[in-house]
Amino acid sequence: MSVKIVFIGCGGIANAHMERLAKISDVKFVGMCDIEKEKSEKAARIYGGQVFTDYKKMLKEIEVDACYICIPPFTHKDQEITCIEKNIPFFIEKPVHLDLKKAKKIAEKIKEKKIITSVGYVLRYFDIVDKAKEILKNEEIGLVRGTYWGEVPGGGYGWTHKKEMSGGQLIEQATHTVDMMRYFLGEIEQVFAYKFEGINNKIYQGYNSEDASTTLIKFTNGIIGNISCTWLLRGFSSSVEVIGKDIILTYQGNTITIEKGNKKETYISNLDPMLEEDKAFISSIIKKDPSMIKSDYIDALKTFEVTIRANESMKKGKVINI
Repeated sequence: MSVKIVFIGCGGIANAHMERLAKISDVKFVGMCDIEKEKSEKAARIYGGQVFTDYKKMLKEIEVDACYICIPPFTHKDQEITCIEKNIPFFIEKPVHLDLKKAKKIAEKIKEKKIITSVGYVLRYFDIVDKAKEILKNEEIGLVRGTYWGEVPGGGYGWTHKKEMSGGQLIEQATHTVDMMRYFLGEIEQVFAYKFEGINNKIYQGYNSEDASTTLIKFTNGIIGNISCTWLLRGFSSSVEVIGKDIILTYQGNTITIEKGNKKETYISNLDPMLEEDKAFISSIIKKDPSMIKSDYIDALKTFEVTIRANESMKKGKVINI
């Protein structure tokens, strides 16, 4: 079976998926859509497919087996709804939206029509992450700490640092870290967040996101934790540290380290998690079996809600229930 793929959005992250999908023999690119026509034309020259600037026209005119939605958070309109109405399985990059009510309505429609979906929480596809989950399920865990530290994206140009367009660092970037915390330890029931601001907005024109934030987290199983984010540094660093009785498990990049008693072990993954993610989505369509997808829209919505509720807590200065 040849899976006919279209793309809505042909920018950076879309190209990363295209490069990997091109390695999968069952994939055929049939449509490339971007509001900047030169981007869709370039993608079509490399990978094939018809060129569009209107996604509704594309989904109406050509036969499609699956759609990749790779667009900035603020540009989510009716792309998902259009796919659902046409019974088209779709892959969507995180975050799934900026509007929680609209995202929940999309989730309801997905449930109603039983559409196969996948969301770009790519870190779940590392084999070391599965190993970490297996280790942690047999341990007594009490605390988790997440970090997502880096610099202002794109040198301060573009949409990323504008709160109304990206949602801020926690929603746009550190969502991966929040998702790992959920994936390792279960669902979150409460958040309380602080923010710091006043440095970057003096340096970067249009900057209106916080410079740093710390979010306290309570899981439904009683575990507590926090995640700290900042755009005050150079470079990039992200990690999740899980602490239990006589054990510390640290996940960072393609590595996990387990310290237990006097023993310390490190495991490194050499696979490409995005390729594994794309393979899982394509296989799920061919086999009509979504079980191999590690984060669908319904699941990803839970991570999104944690981050948007943390933003709400920053504004209101109080504990927010999930």
